[in-house]
Amino acid sequence: MDTSEYLPMFLAESREHLQELNLAVVRIEETPDDRETVDEIFRIAHSLKGMSATMGFAAIAALTHQMEDVFELLKQRADGLSREAIDVLFKCLDALEAAVEEIATDGAEQLDPAALIEQLKGLIRDRTPEQELEKIGGVDLPDLPAARDLADGRRIVHVVADLSEEALMPAVRAFMFFTAMTELGEIVGSIPAQDGVEQFAGSRLEAWLASDRDDEVILAAARNVSDVDDAVLGDAAEDLMPPSGELLGALHADAEPILVGGPDGNGATPAAAAPKRVATNHANNHAHAGATVRVDAERLDQLMHFMGELVIHRTVVETLANDADVPGMQQAIQDLARSSQALQAMVMQVRMIPVEAVFLRFPRLVRDLSSKLGKEVELRLVGQETELDRTVVDALGDPLVHLVRNALDHGLEPPDERAAAGKSRTGVLEISARHAGGNVVISVRDDGRGVNPQHVAQKAFERGLISEEAIPTIDSQRAAELLFTAGFSTAEQTSDISGRGVGMDAVQAKIRELGGEVIVASEFGAGMTAQIRLPLTLAIMSALLVEAEEMPFAIPLDRVERTLRLEDHAVRSVAGSRMLVLRDGVLPLIDAGEALAGRIVPSGEAHDHAVIVRGRDRRLALAVGTLVGQRELVTRPLPPEVSDRAAVSGGAVLSNGEIALIVDCDALTAQTGAVPIA
Repeated sequence: MDTSEYLPMFLAESREHLQELNLAVVRIEETPDDRETVDEIFRIAHSLKGMSATMGFAAIAALTHQMEDVFELLKQRADGLSREAIDVLFKCLDALEAAVEEIATDGAEQLDPAALIEQLKGLIRDRTPEQELEKIGGVDLPDLPAARDLADGRRIVHVVADLSEEALMPAVRAFMFFTAMTELGEIVGSIPAQDGVEQFAGSRLEAWLASDRDDEVILAAARNVSDVDDAVLGDAAEDLMPPSGELLGALHADAEPILVGGPDGNGATPAAAAPKRVATNHANNHAHAGATVRVDAERLDQLMHFMGELVIHRTVVETLANDADVPGMQQAIQDLARSSQALQAMVMQVRMIPVEAVFLRFPRLVRDLSSKLGKEVELRLVGQETELDRTVVDALGDPLVHLVRNALDHGLEPPDERAAAGKSRTGVLEISARHAGGNVVISVRDDGRGVNPQHVAQKAFERGLISEEAIPTIDSQRAAELLFTAGFSTAEQTSDISGRGVGMDAVQAKIRELGGEVIVASEFGAGMTAQIRLPLTLAIMSALLVEAEEMPFAIPLDRVERTLRLEDHAVRSVAGSRMLVLRDGVLPLIDAGEALAGRIVPSGEAHDHAVIVRGRDRRLALAVGTLVGQRELVTRPLPPEVSDRAAVSGGAVLSNGEIALIVDCDALTAQTGAVPIA
């Protein structure tokens, strides 16, 4: 069977399963008695094993199968897995993630699971007969006298079917076998039990069937099930059904080692004697989401592209309609605008995914780093359901990882230091997300030591970033700004976690690429908060369209505080720079044509208006010639040679065919010495 066409789906689902397993193992380490999470772990591991086997990735399937055996300890002990077992499982998950990425890169499975399988086997001992019964999905042995009373004159036939050794999904084949038998009569007993089929991993299927159909028909139905090598049946059910004690003994004779030993090395407490019917149905406890369709990301991008083209064409039609005197035209244009805006909103919604896709990686990261640093950390995730454009979510992972690592390494103190400062020994790291207008605000907050302004100032002086005279003037806000300087670090020595001077400046650069901003607030001794503000989408944005030096510019609407006429306000010259005098202060007045278009010599165009814009933490007044109005613009990236030289972050095609440059307010305020926001 050619499975290549299913490879993209396998990769996507495998990544999801592995991320869910990482999160579930962290959760079960904290709360071992969480039975819902235990069931979820079995469901995910079983799905991953079946997918891998179906696709022909035997090493992944073998390792996952052995991990399933270790997971069984979670059912048998209330105190959960030992730290050693958890660490081995995480090693296995890391190896599986690497193998999946190798498959995505070269299509080949680069995984040798032998060493990891040996480590897993070192944690286990032989399964008891009762546990073996549960492993195969339980048994449902029929009460033959009662079954004959219910058979209504039909005979009871015992059907035994053996699966081939190459059967990839025995649970699926078992379901198909029982479905085929149900069509021919009533099943009064089975191995495995019908409600334990999902966890079946054996090779023999048995059903006691009350039926009046011919033997040949029953045998043909059983043998027609995929991967069934052969099937036999007989009327003398008692002769084919061993007593329950012999059944348990037979199962135990071939049992695989799976029961994980206890922390003391003496093994777990044996399970209670199995009842006549032993079966669990993990699927019953799993809440299924509504029906969904997996769509390739490229198709979503194309859909958004065509939606953007529709927005442009709609604007052109609206412009032409204003000059046309056609009865009913305006009403038709309004209907078109309403329908296209509804379609635009729906397309945007389709591209939205919860920020949980990023948040799920942090429980494992925090667990590993806090253990390495010897710190006690409580991680709080808030607002995981907050939705963002898929493109933004994909790009958000690395900046957040930098902020989390920085908080763990520099922010949160060791337990003894926290206790000496009168704090709880366990530090709190909170990652939250919320909507704010047309933006999403993501915060990383810790209750650690915060930023020491004088310590930061001294390090900045040592690195030549500030003069010695400026050290006493550095306050908390200015110290937080220095953290974003390229090459700056307060670490005394480098490590594999931090201290090389990369990270915070990379965070700022990446967020700026996404059209967002980063704001840091800190209180020395009480902690630090890094706040990322991002647009909901990067594809279509609301902007104020202006003209300066006969060129159109688009200012993101969420960065515009207000507009005003220059003739209504005083303009003063201070140290050679023009300043706009307002009731709430004085702002630099920057010529938009000179700052954005690079025209040092003005074209003679009068600057009638000013736009008060806000950058990351600064404000300025931008002098422009004309305020065109608010527009919905489809954004396009600019070549690096353009965006690197000017304070612009992209471009947009207007209805008349012109290209408007999108103003990068963060870069503009940083380059022009804007006034800090009070």
